[in-house]
Amino acid sequence: MVGENEQEKQYRLCPSCANFSHVLERHFFCILCGTKLIDSCAKCGTPITHPHGKFCHHCGSSYMADQVGTNR
Repeated sequence: MVGENEQEKQYRLCPSCANFSHVLERHFFCILCGTKLIDSCAKCGTPITHPHGKFCHHCGSSYMADQVGTNR
């Protein structure tokens, strides 16, 4: 289980429009487009720790739906 201190640094991201939400806000769907939010990289499972990130800082895969699983 993830500790509260670690959760303070985690975000959920909309893979469709790149809107973000802090995990402690407990939003599971994008308030702008309704897409289910993601909280980790689909390829390697690393948590999203930057609210404006569009690529995984661990493996380089895109978080965006039209590019999921691709590297830069």
